[in-house]
Amino acid sequence: MKLANLFRPPPLDPKLKTVGTASIFQNCTRQELETLKLYLHERHYLEGEIVFDEGEEGEGVYIVVSGKFRATRKGMLKKRNLGEILPGECFGEIALLKSTPRLATVVAEEPSVAFAMFRSDLERLADARPRLGFKVAVQVARLMSSRLHRFLEGHTDSSILS
Repeated sequence: MKLANLFRPPPLDPKLKTVGTASIFQNCTRQELETLKLYLHERHYLEGEIVFDEGEEGEGVYIVVSGKFRATRKGMLKKRNLGEILPGECFGEIALLKSTPRLATVVAEEPSVAFAMFRSDLERLADARPRLGFKVAVQVARLMSSRLHRFLEGHTDSSILS
């Protein structure tokens, strides 16, 4: 065994690696991702299982680790498909900063895993690690700003999901 291997940290959990690719966590260091793990709740969904319904009060953000989700919104005559949400993407981030009704219904398209971070978790994180809590909150605000800007420009693809 090489001496250098003794000081090398163990490989990052593959689920955390995927979480680290989500826009709200992409600027986090390995150590920060390890800290975030304490504030994330792993959720498993069956095909067809609803994560949340449009109009329901939002409590937090979801980061897809595996599987696939679909977001839809009620329309005049039929549901409007907003798109697929795949590993490394997040949805529901508005609720991380403020309690508001959900803008869409999100359903698992296949057996899927996501990590949830609730507003209370972000508040606890901000108390324990203010710099990291601020970093996450700023990334959420940037993502929301980007999605709003794309929406106002007339884009209707899944990049404006929230």
